[in-house]
Amino acid sequence: MADSSSTWSRLLRRPIDLGWERLRAPYATALGVCFAVLALRSHARLVQAHLWAEDGTVFLADVLAHGVGATFMPYAGYLHVVPRLLAWGLSLLPIEAFALGLALLTLGIDAAVFALIARVRCRWLVPHDGVRILAAVALCFLPGTWEVMGNLANLHSVLFYGVMLVALQDLERPLGPADGAVLLAAASSAGEGVLLAPVFLLRGVMRWRAGQPPRAVLGEGAAAVALTVLAGVNMVLFRQSGMAASDFAAWPLPRMAVHLWNTFNVRYVLHPVLGDGGTLSYFRRPLGVQVAVAGVFVAVLVMGLRRVPARQRALLLAACACVFLLIPLTWYVRSGAAGYPTFGAFRDPGVVEDRYMLFALPAGLLLWVAALARFRPVFAAGLCVCVVVLALPRWTFDPWGPERDWARTAHLIREARETPGAEAAVPINPTGWWIRVRGASPPAH
Repeated sequence: MADSSSTWSRLLRRPIDLGWERLRAPYATALGVCFAVLALRSHARLVQAHLWAEDGTVFLADVLAHGVGATFMPYAGYLHVVPRLLAWGLSLLPIEAFALGLALLTLGIDAAVFALIARVRCRWLVPHDGVRILAAVALCFLPGTWEVMGNLANLHSVLFYGVMLVALQDLERPLGPADGAVLLAAASSAGEGVLLAPVFLLRGVMRWRAGQPPRAVLGEGAAAVALTVLAGVNMVLFRQSGMAASDFAAWPLPRMAVHLWNTFNVRYVLHPVLGDGGTLSYFRRPLGVQVAVAGVFVAVLVMGLRRVPARQRALLLAACACVFLLIPLTWYVRSGAAGYPTFGAFRDPGVVEDRYMLFALPAGLLLWVAALARFRPVFAAGLCVCVVVLALPRWTFDPWGPERDWARTAHLIREARETPGAEAAVPINPTGWWIRVRGASPPAH
Protein backbone atom coordinates (compact mmCIF):
# COMPACT_ATOMS: atom_id res chain seq x y z
CA MET A 1 0.00 0.00 0.00
CA ALA A 2 1.43 3.39 -0.99
CA ASP A 3 2.53 5.70 1.78
CA SER A 4 -0.17 8.37 2.10
CA SER A 5 2.34 11.06 3.08
CA SER A 6 4.41 10.46 -0.07
CA THR A 7 1.21 10.54 -2.17
CA TRP A 8 0.27 13.92 -0.71
CA SER A 9 3.82 15.12 -1.24
CA ARG A 10 3.65 14.26 -4.94
CA LEU A 11 0.24 15.93 -5.27
CA LEU A 12 1.50 19.10 -3.61
CA ARG A 13 4.55 19.29 -5.85
CA ARG A 14 2.76 18.43 -9.09
CA PRO A 15 0.78 21.65 -9.81
CA ILE A 16 3.88 23.68 -10.60
CA ASP A 17 6.16 20.86 -11.69
CA LEU A 18 5.86 22.09 -15.26
CA GLY A 19 9.45 22.95 -16.04
CA TRP A 20 9.01 26.34 -14.36
CA GLU A 21 11.53 25.78 -11.61
CA ARG A 22 14.40 27.03 -13.77
CA LEU A 23 13.56 29.24 -16.72
CA ARG A 24 15.94 30.68 -19.29
CA ALA A 25 14.58 34.22 -19.02
CA PRO A 26 12.41 34.59 -15.90
CA TYR A 27 12.64 38.39 -15.82
CA ALA A 28 11.62 38.79 -19.47
CA THR A 29 8.75 36.35 -18.91
CA ALA A 30 7.53 38.23 -15.83
CA LEU A 31 7.88 41.58 -17.61
CA GLY A 32 5.77 40.40 -20.55
CA VAL A 33 3.08 38.84 -18.36
CA CYS A 34 2.90 41.83 -16.01
CA PHE A 35 2.63 44.31 -18.87
CA ALA A 36 -0.07 42.21 -20.55
CA VAL A 37 -2.03 41.99 -17.29
CA LEU A 38 -1.76 45.71 -16.56
CA ALA A 39 -2.69 46.60 -20.15
CA LEU A 40 -5.75 44.33 -19.98
CA ARG A 41 -6.79 45.82 -16.65
CA SER A 42 -6.28 49.30 -18.14
CA HIS A 43 -8.00 48.62 -21.46
CA ALA A 44 -10.68 51.26 -20.83
CA ARG A 45 -7.99 53.84 -20.06
CA LEU A 46 -6.06 52.95 -23.18
CA VAL A 47 -9.13 53.19 -25.41
CA GLN A 48 -10.14 56.49 -23.80
CA ALA A 49 -6.71 57.75 -22.85
CA HIS A 50 -6.60 60.92 -20.77
CA LEU A 51 -4.63 62.48 -17.93
CA TRP A 52 -4.82 62.09 -14.17
CA ALA A 53 -4.21 64.95 -11.73
CA GLU A 54 -0.56 66.11 -11.66
CA ASP A 55 0.12 64.40 -15.01
CA GLY A 56 -1.56 67.38 -16.62
CA THR A 57 -1.67 70.12 -14.00
CA VAL A 58 2.02 69.84 -13.13
CA PHE A 59 4.07 67.66 -15.46
CA LEU A 60 2.53 68.51 -18.83
CA ALA A 61 1.82 72.14 -17.97
CA ASP A 62 5.37 72.72 -16.75
CA VAL A 63 7.01 71.00 -19.70
CA LEU A 64 4.88 73.05 -22.11
CA ALA A 65 5.96 76.22 -20.33
CA HIS A 66 9.61 75.41 -19.57
CA GLY A 67 10.63 72.45 -21.74
CA VAL A 68 13.46 70.32 -20.39
CA GLY A 69 14.17 73.13 -17.93
CA ALA A 70 11.31 71.81 -15.79
CA THR A 71 13.30 68.65 -14.96
CA PHE A 72 14.58 69.79 -11.57
CA MET A 73 11.59 71.86 -10.53
CA PRO A 74 10.32 70.53 -7.16
CA TYR A 75 6.68 69.76 -6.56
CA ALA A 76 4.98 69.10 -3.19
CA GLY A 77 8.34 69.44 -1.49
CA TYR A 78 10.60 67.15 -3.49
CA LEU A 79 12.09 66.30 -6.88
CA HIS A 80 10.33 64.24 -9.57
CA VAL A 81 13.14 63.95 -12.10
CA VAL A 82 11.99 60.77 -13.89
CA PRO A 83 8.32 61.81 -14.31
CA ARG A 84 9.44 65.21 -15.60
CA LEU A 85 11.92 63.68 -18.06
CA LEU A 86 9.25 61.29 -19.32
CA ALA A 87 6.81 64.17 -19.73
CA TRP A 88 9.45 66.11 -21.66
CA GLY A 89 10.21 63.17 -23.95
CA LEU A 90 6.52 62.60 -24.67
CA SER A 91 6.02 66.33 -25.31
CA LEU A 92 8.35 66.01 -28.31
CA LEU A 93 5.64 63.90 -29.97
CA PRO A 94 2.49 65.47 -31.39
CA ILE A 95 0.30 66.49 -28.46
CA GLU A 96 -2.41 64.13 -29.75
CA ALA A 97 -0.16 61.17 -28.78
CA PHE A 98 0.69 62.38 -25.27
CA ALA A 99 -2.04 60.70 -23.21
CA LEU A 100 -1.84 57.26 -24.80
CA GLY A 101 1.96 57.36 -24.93
CA LEU A 102 2.09 58.25 -21.25
CA ALA A 103 -0.27 55.41 -20.32
CA LEU A 104 1.71 52.79 -22.24
CA LEU A 105 5.10 54.05 -21.06
CA THR A 106 4.17 54.19 -17.37
CA LEU A 107 2.46 50.78 -17.48
CA GLY A 108 5.67 49.42 -18.99
CA ILE A 109 7.72 50.92 -16.14
CA ASP A 110 5.29 49.55 -13.56
CA ALA A 111 5.62 46.08 -15.09
CA ALA A 112 9.40 46.35 -15.28
CA VAL A 113 9.64 47.20 -11.57
CA PHE A 114 7.28 44.46 -10.37
CA ALA A 115 9.09 41.93 -12.55
CA LEU A 116 12.35 42.59 -10.66
CA ILE A 117 11.37 39.90 -8.14
CA ALA A 118 11.54 37.34 -10.97
CA ARG A 119 15.20 38.02 -11.76
CA VAL A 120 17.72 35.23 -11.36
CA ARG A 121 19.36 37.38 -8.68
CA CYS A 122 16.34 36.74 -6.44
CA ARG A 123 16.57 32.94 -6.61
CA TRP A 124 18.42 32.93 -3.32
CA LEU A 125 15.27 34.29 -1.62
CA VAL A 126 12.61 32.28 -3.53
CA PRO A 127 14.38 29.53 -5.51
CA HIS A 128 11.49 28.59 -7.81
CA ASP A 129 11.34 30.79 -10.95
CA GLY A 130 7.66 30.10 -11.55
CA VAL A 131 6.74 31.19 -8.03
CA ARG A 132 8.61 34.48 -8.43
CA ILE A 133 6.87 35.15 -11.75
CA LEU A 134 3.52 34.55 -10.07
CA ALA A 135 4.59 36.88 -7.26
CA ALA A 136 5.34 39.61 -9.82
CA VAL A 137 1.88 39.13 -11.32
CA ALA A 138 0.27 39.19 -7.86
CA LEU A 139 1.90 42.57 -7.22
CA CYS A 140 -0.16 43.90 -10.16
CA PHE A 141 -3.39 43.07 -8.31
CA LEU A 142 -2.79 44.58 -4.90
CA PRO A 143 -5.09 47.30 -3.54
CA GLY A 144 -4.03 50.80 -4.50
CA THR A 145 -3.09 49.83 -8.03
CA TRP A 146 -6.24 51.51 -9.40
CA GLU A 147 -4.74 54.93 -8.74
CA VAL A 148 -1.03 54.10 -8.92
CA MET A 149 -0.74 52.19 -12.19
CA GLY A 150 -0.32 54.04 -15.46
CA ASN A 151 0.37 57.62 -14.44
CA LEU A 152 3.32 59.86 -13.65
CA ALA A 153 1.77 61.31 -10.49
CA ASN A 154 2.24 58.06 -8.56
CA LEU A 155 5.30 56.67 -10.32
CA HIS A 156 7.41 57.47 -7.27
CA SER A 157 5.47 54.85 -5.27
CA VAL A 158 6.36 52.15 -7.80
CA LEU A 159 10.01 53.23 -7.98
CA PHE A 160 10.20 52.94 -4.19
CA TYR A 161 9.45 49.22 -4.43
CA GLY A 162 12.05 48.96 -7.16
CA VAL A 163 14.58 49.99 -4.50
CA MET A 164 13.25 47.29 -2.17
CA LEU A 165 13.55 44.59 -4.84
CA VAL A 166 17.10 45.64 -5.73
CA ALA A 167 18.02 45.45 -2.04
CA LEU A 168 16.71 41.87 -1.78
CA GLN A 169 18.88 40.35 -4.49
CA ASP A 170 21.65 37.79 -3.99
CA LEU A 171 24.48 38.99 -1.75
CA GLU A 172 26.98 37.02 -3.82
CA ARG A 173 26.35 39.30 -6.79
CA PRO A 174 27.51 42.95 -6.81
CA LEU A 175 25.03 45.63 -7.76
CA GLY A 176 25.08 46.06 -11.54
CA PRO A 177 24.40 48.95 -13.94
CA ALA A 178 20.67 48.10 -14.12
CA ASP A 179 20.48 48.20 -10.33
CA GLY A 180 22.22 51.55 -10.35
CA ALA A 181 19.73 52.91 -12.88
CA VAL A 182 16.77 51.82 -10.72
CA LEU A 183 18.33 53.35 -7.61
CA LEU A 184 19.21 56.61 -9.33
CA ALA A 185 15.71 56.89 -10.78
CA ALA A 186 14.18 56.28 -7.36
CA ALA A 187 16.57 58.54 -5.47
CA SER A 188 15.83 61.45 -7.83
CA SER A 189 12.09 60.88 -8.00
CA ALA A 190 11.00 59.07 -4.83
CA GLY A 191 12.36 60.81 -1.76
CA GLU A 192 10.96 58.04 0.41
CA GLY A 193 13.62 55.72 -1.00
CA VAL A 194 15.97 56.93 1.75
CA LEU A 195 14.12 54.61 4.13
CA LEU A 196 15.88 51.68 2.47
CA ALA A 197 19.39 53.14 2.80
CA PRO A 198 19.99 51.09 6.00
CA VAL A 199 19.24 47.90 4.05
CA PHE A 200 22.04 48.68 1.59
CA LEU A 201 24.39 49.37 4.49
CA LEU A 202 23.38 45.99 5.93
CA ARG A 203 24.06 44.39 2.54
CA GLY A 204 27.53 45.94 2.53
CA VAL A 205 28.32 44.73 6.03
CA MET A 206 27.07 41.21 5.28
CA ARG A 207 29.08 41.00 2.05
CA TRP A 208 32.19 42.32 3.77
CA ARG A 209 31.83 39.83 6.64
CA ALA A 210 31.41 37.05 4.07
CA GLY A 211 34.92 37.79 2.83
CA GLN A 212 34.21 40.16 -0.05
CA PRO A 213 36.98 42.77 -0.48
CA PRO A 214 36.05 46.37 0.41
CA ARG A 215 36.17 47.32 -3.27
CA ALA A 216 33.40 44.79 -3.97
CA VAL A 217 30.98 46.43 -1.54
CA LEU A 218 31.38 49.97 -2.84
CA GLY A 219 28.12 49.62 -4.77
CA GLU A 220 26.13 49.17 -1.56
CA GLY A 221 27.81 52.20 0.00
CA ALA A 222 27.18 54.29 -3.12
CA ALA A 223 23.51 53.26 -3.09
CA ALA A 224 23.10 54.33 0.53
CA VAL A 225 24.89 57.62 -0.12
CA ALA A 226 22.82 58.43 -3.23
CA LEU A 227 19.54 57.71 -1.44
CA THR A 228 20.60 59.78 1.57
CA VAL A 229 22.07 62.80 -0.22
CA LEU A 230 19.08 63.28 -2.50
CA ALA A 231 16.78 62.80 0.50
CA GLY A 232 18.66 65.66 2.16
CA VAL A 233 17.97 67.82 -0.88
CA ASN A 234 14.31 66.88 -0.67
CA MET A 235 14.23 67.73 3.04
CA VAL A 236 15.41 71.25 2.27
CA LEU A 237 12.88 71.57 -0.56
CA PHE A 238 10.09 70.27 1.67
CA ARG A 239 10.80 72.87 4.33
CA GLN A 240 10.86 75.58 1.70
CA SER A 241 7.57 74.41 0.19
CA GLY A 242 5.45 75.51 3.16
CA MET A 243 3.53 72.22 3.19
CA ALA A 244 1.05 71.97 6.07
CA ALA A 245 2.40 70.32 9.22
CA SER A 246 1.03 66.97 10.33
CA ASP A 247 -0.92 66.53 13.56
CA PHE A 248 0.28 62.92 14.04
CA ALA A 249 3.07 63.99 16.40
CA ALA A 250 0.42 65.32 18.79
CA TRP A 251 -1.47 62.02 19.02
CA PRO A 252 -1.48 60.26 22.42
CA LEU A 253 0.92 57.30 22.47
CA PRO A 254 -1.84 54.66 22.97
CA ARG A 255 -3.67 55.94 19.87
CA MET A 256 -0.40 55.86 17.88
CA ALA A 257 0.29 52.29 19.01
CA VAL A 258 -3.19 51.01 18.10
CA HIS A 259 -3.07 52.71 14.70
CA LEU A 260 0.38 51.33 13.94
CA TRP A 261 -0.57 47.80 15.01
CA ASN A 262 -3.78 47.75 12.97
CA THR A 263 -1.95 49.05 9.89
CA PHE A 264 0.89 46.56 10.36
CA ASN A 265 -1.62 43.75 10.89
CA VAL A 266 -3.48 44.57 7.67
CA ARG A 267 -0.43 45.08 5.45
CA TYR A 268 1.86 42.29 6.69
CA VAL A 269 -0.35 39.66 8.32
CA LEU A 270 -3.93 39.70 7.02
CA HIS A 271 -4.45 41.15 3.56
CA PRO A 272 -1.80 39.11 1.71
CA VAL A 273 -3.73 36.00 2.80
CA LEU A 274 -7.35 37.10 3.21
CA GLY A 275 -7.77 39.73 0.50
CA ASP A 276 -10.26 42.58 0.65
CA GLY A 277 -13.35 40.70 1.84
CA GLY A 278 -11.56 38.51 4.34
CA THR A 279 -9.77 41.46 5.93
CA LEU A 280 -13.02 43.41 6.18
CA SER A 281 -14.65 40.41 7.84
CA TYR A 282 -11.76 40.10 10.31
CA PHE A 283 -12.37 43.58 11.72
CA ARG A 284 -16.06 42.81 12.24
CA ARG A 285 -15.25 39.92 14.57
CA PRO A 286 -14.96 40.06 18.39
CA LEU A 287 -11.55 40.98 19.80
CA GLY A 288 -10.88 37.41 20.93
CA VAL A 289 -11.42 36.07 17.42
CA GLN A 290 -9.18 38.79 15.97
CA VAL A 291 -6.37 37.92 18.40
CA ALA A 292 -6.70 34.19 17.65
CA VAL A 293 -6.69 34.64 13.86
CA ALA A 294 -3.75 37.06 13.91
CA GLY A 295 -1.90 34.73 16.27
CA VAL A 296 -2.31 31.74 13.94
CA PHE A 297 -1.20 33.73 10.89
CA VAL A 298 1.82 35.15 12.70
CA ALA A 299 2.78 31.65 13.89
CA VAL A 300 2.64 30.26 10.33
CA LEU A 301 4.63 33.21 9.04
CA VAL A 302 7.29 32.77 11.74
CA MET A 303 7.58 29.04 11.10
CA GLY A 304 8.06 29.64 7.40
CA LEU A 305 10.59 32.42 7.91
CA ARG A 306 12.60 30.22 10.27
CA ARG A 307 13.18 27.91 7.30
CA VAL A 308 14.61 30.76 5.22
CA PRO A 309 18.44 30.80 5.44
CA ALA A 310 19.76 33.28 7.98
CA ARG A 311 21.22 35.89 5.61
CA GLN A 312 18.16 35.96 3.37
CA ARG A 313 15.90 36.16 6.39
CA ALA A 314 17.86 39.04 7.94
CA LEU A 315 17.84 41.02 4.71
CA LEU A 316 14.13 40.37 4.07
CA LEU A 317 13.09 41.37 7.59
CA ALA A 318 15.26 44.48 7.46
CA ALA A 319 13.71 45.50 4.13
CA CYS A 320 10.16 44.89 5.40
CA ALA A 321 10.86 46.91 8.55
CA CYS A 322 12.25 49.83 6.55
CA VAL A 323 9.37 49.70 4.05
CA PHE A 324 6.86 49.88 6.90
CA LEU A 325 8.49 53.12 8.03
CA LEU A 326 6.96 54.67 4.91
CA ILE A 327 3.61 54.69 6.71
CA PRO A 328 4.56 56.75 9.80
CA LEU A 329 6.71 58.95 7.55
CA THR A 330 3.62 59.67 5.46
CA TRP A 331 1.66 60.44 8.61
CA TYR A 332 4.29 62.98 9.64
CA VAL A 333 4.78 64.81 6.33
CA ARG A 334 1.25 64.58 4.92
CA SER A 335 -1.23 66.62 6.92
CA GLY A 336 -4.16 64.50 8.12
CA ALA A 337 -2.87 61.31 6.47
CA ALA A 338 -2.79 59.33 9.72
CA GLY A 339 -6.55 59.64 9.96
CA TYR A 340 -7.24 58.40 6.42
CA PRO A 341 -9.46 55.29 6.32
CA THR A 342 -6.75 53.52 4.31
CA PHE A 343 -4.74 53.28 7.53
CA GLY A 344 -5.60 51.60 10.81
CA ALA A 345 -8.50 49.16 11.06
CA PHE A 346 -9.72 48.04 7.63
CA ARG A 347 -13.49 48.67 7.61
CA ASP A 348 -14.29 50.60 4.42
CA PRO A 349 -14.31 48.60 1.14
CA GLY A 350 -14.07 51.84 -0.81
CA VAL A 351 -10.48 52.46 0.25
CA VAL A 352 -8.96 49.61 -1.78
CA GLU A 353 -8.63 51.91 -4.81
CA ASP A 354 -6.73 54.58 -2.87
CA ARG A 355 -3.00 54.81 -3.52
CA TYR A 356 -2.25 54.60 0.20
CA MET A 357 -3.50 51.02 0.29
CA LEU A 358 -0.42 50.00 -1.69
CA PHE A 359 1.90 51.26 1.04
CA ALA A 360 3.86 48.29 2.50
CA LEU A 361 1.58 45.63 0.94
CA PRO A 362 4.17 44.53 -1.67
CA ALA A 363 6.63 43.85 1.16
CA GLY A 364 3.95 41.94 3.06
CA LEU A 365 3.17 39.78 0.03
CA LEU A 366 6.83 38.95 -0.57
CA LEU A 367 7.24 38.13 3.13
CA TRP A 368 4.49 35.53 2.83
CA VAL A 369 5.75 34.19 -0.50
CA ALA A 370 9.27 33.69 0.87
CA ALA A 371 7.92 31.98 4.01
CA LEU A 372 5.43 29.66 2.29
CA ALA A 373 7.91 28.71 -0.46
CA ARG A 374 10.08 27.14 2.23
CA PHE A 375 7.25 24.75 3.13
CA ARG A 376 6.33 23.92 -0.46
CA PRO A 377 6.65 26.04 -3.62
CA VAL A 378 3.03 25.19 -4.42
CA PHE A 379 1.87 26.95 -1.23
CA ALA A 380 3.55 30.18 -2.32
CA ALA A 381 2.23 29.76 -5.87
CA GLY A 382 -1.26 29.15 -4.50
CA LEU A 383 -1.07 32.31 -2.42
CA CYS A 384 -0.15 34.37 -5.50
CA VAL A 385 -3.02 32.84 -7.47
CA CYS A 386 -5.40 33.60 -4.59
CA VAL A 387 -4.26 37.23 -4.55
CA VAL A 388 -5.24 37.48 -8.22
CA VAL A 389 -8.55 35.60 -7.81
CA LEU A 390 -9.62 37.62 -4.76
CA ALA A 391 -8.95 40.81 -6.73
CA LEU A 392 -11.30 39.86 -9.59
CA PRO A 393 -14.16 42.12 -8.36
CA ARG A 394 -11.83 45.08 -9.03
CA TRP A 395 -10.25 43.63 -12.17
CA THR A 396 -10.91 46.55 -14.53
CA PHE A 397 -9.28 49.93 -14.09
CA ASP A 398 -12.05 52.33 -15.04
CA PRO A 399 -11.23 55.48 -17.02
CA TRP A 400 -9.70 58.17 -14.85
CA GLY A 401 -12.82 60.31 -14.84
CA PRO A 402 -15.35 62.19 -16.97
CA GLU A 403 -12.73 63.74 -19.25
CA ARG A 404 -12.18 61.02 -21.88
CA ASP A 405 -11.95 62.81 -25.23
CA TRP A 406 -8.22 63.44 -25.52
CA ALA A 407 -8.53 64.51 -29.15
CA ARG A 408 -10.69 67.43 -28.04
CA THR A 409 -8.34 68.23 -25.13
CA ALA A 410 -5.30 68.10 -27.42
CA HIS A 411 -7.06 70.45 -29.87
CA LEU A 412 -7.74 72.97 -27.08
CA ILE A 413 -4.11 72.79 -25.92
CA ARG A 414 -2.75 73.21 -29.43
CA GLU A 415 -5.14 76.06 -30.20
CA ALA A 416 -4.21 77.93 -27.01
CA ARG A 417 -0.47 77.48 -27.57
CA GLU A 418 -0.70 78.72 -31.17
CA THR A 419 -2.71 81.82 -30.29
CA PRO A 420 -0.46 84.73 -29.22
CA GLY A 421 -1.35 85.99 -25.76
CA ALA A 422 -3.99 83.30 -25.19
CA GLU A 423 -4.50 81.61 -21.83
CA ALA A 424 -6.70 78.58 -21.24
CA ALA A 425 -7.59 76.22 -18.38
CA VAL A 426 -8.21 72.85 -20.02
CA PRO A 427 -10.03 70.33 -17.77
CA ILE A 428 -8.56 66.89 -17.01
CA ASN A 429 -9.29 64.19 -14.40
CA PRO A 430 -10.37 64.10 -11.63
CA THR A 431 -13.10 66.73 -11.71
CA GLY A 432 -11.75 70.12 -10.73
CA TRP A 433 -8.24 69.59 -12.14
CA TRP A 434 -7.02 71.35 -15.28
CA ILE A 435 -4.00 72.24 -17.39
CA ARG A 436 -3.05 75.89 -17.58
CA VAL A 437 -1.89 76.59 -21.13
CA ARG A 438 -0.44 79.89 -22.32
CA GLY A 439 0.03 80.96 -25.90
CA ALA A 440 3.10 82.52 -27.41
CA SER A 441 3.93 86.05 -26.39
CA PRO A 442 2.31 88.55 -28.76
CA PRO A 443 4.75 90.21 -31.18
CA ALA A 444 6.28 93.46 -30.01
CA HIS A 445 5.08 96.58 -31.83
